[in-house]
Amino acid sequence: MGSPVQNAVTGRNKTVMARRIALFISGLIIVAATTGFMWERRSAENDRAAHPAPGRTFDVDGLAMHIDCRGAGAPAVLLEAGLMSGSASWLRVHETIAARTRTCAYDRAGMDWSAFGDYDASADAVVSRLSALVELAGESGPWVMVGMSAGGVYVREFQARYPEDVVGMVLVDSSDEGQSYRLPTSGGLDRLEQMLKLCQILQPIGLVRLTSSLDDLMSWYHLPAAQQAVFNANYYQTHSCSAIARESAAFTADLARNITPRTLRDLPLIVLSQGNEPKGETETGQTDEQARSQREVWDQLQLELAALSSRSERRIATRSGHIIQFEQPELVIQAIDDMVEGLRGQTATPDSSGEVVGTTGFEPVTSTMSR
Repeated sequence: MGSPVQNAVTGRNKTVMARRIALFISGLIIVAATTGFMWERRSAENDRAAHPAPGRTFDVDGLAMHIDCRGAGAPAVLLEAGLMSGSASWLRVHETIAARTRTCAYDRAGMDWSAFGDYDASADAVVSRLSALVELAGESGPWVMVGMSAGGVYVREFQARYPEDVVGMVLVDSSDEGQSYRLPTSGGLDRLEQMLKLCQILQPIGLVRLTSSLDDLMSWYHLPAAQQAVFNANYYQTHSCSAIARESAAFTADLARNITPRTLRDLPLIVLSQGNEPKGETETGQTDEQARSQREVWDQLQLELAALSSRSERRIATRSGHIIQFEQPELVIQAIDDMVEGLRGQTATPDSSGEVVGTTGFEPVTSTMSR
């Protein structure tokens, strides 16, 4: 045992050493984070150079927003993506529909090729920006609005605000304003929220890109390599997790209002719904029984959406889950084509693989169950 002086000196040396180690580790972390940040920004810029926006961008309330319009003819089609996605989510249907009529897909703020910033992501704000965007782009209706998932809520909000500009609507496994109070919970949303919180921290310093952490998020698309590269470039943008988190939180807040969907009166409407055998998900802890219970409620909500119009029909994609435009894109194309041709006054031909399962008044089109 040393003297008190020696002990004091030894203790002070240990403290100094501990501080130096802490500073060294902190320095390494700062250097690594800075290096990761610079690498992430450079990689995101390279992605954008390799996969530029297919359409045009316009300044909407200080945000560079992207819209991709192709083809010619009326009525024009406006494609609204679901949550966590943008115009690229329509890549399996956009070009085919554009061969028939003018067709526009766009990116909400922060999605795909539209810029991220300080903005309101509520349904009301989404519709306001969309209206400004199409005006700036020189595009005009009459529109057939196509909304997938949450996009179904947005297009119905658009129609409520601008009814004179909308002549038809196609809902692709659309969300319902009251679903958060009626669908059984499975814990999947909580896991997604936790993942997004971590992703928002790690993405700017390159760790999300380095570990390919978002690949599972895109696995359901089953895309060819060239198309997958476009999705990678969009989802691995430095701001994508922050944009997804903001949009998801705003949509959750919109649903929390539990508003009854507005009537569409006699607006021609096609509701295309998922119809494959529901199965649980190991990742979220959802059982097969819970999946079936959730589908029963979802089916009821789909029927209620179809009942919003006196001229509507419902179609069921029996081989698809939620992302019908990727699993059975031909059915989405058929529904939009039938709507457009029906509005042009021509009788559409039903899908040869389908059978009549009922109609509620939109006579130019036959309601089908598609296998």
